Amino acid sequence: MQQGDHVYIVDAQGARHINVAGTVGFPYFAHLVLDCLHRTENAMTQAHAFKAAELCLRAQAGARRLA
Repeated sequence: MQQGDHVYIVDAQGARHINVAGTVGFPYFAHLVLDCLHRTENAMTQAHAFKAAELCLRAQAGARRLA
């Protein structure tokens, strides 16, 4: 059976797993959708969103397949 609600953090300290099932609510995502619809920046600023996207693309470009 597949399960969700897991966070994996990999940094200079190593890899860590956090099971967040039942601990994280969803109001943030509702606020993010409202930001998109109303062109506001309540959940996240546009600069923050662009920086997050940039970091994701850099991480993907620098990743290497281990298997």
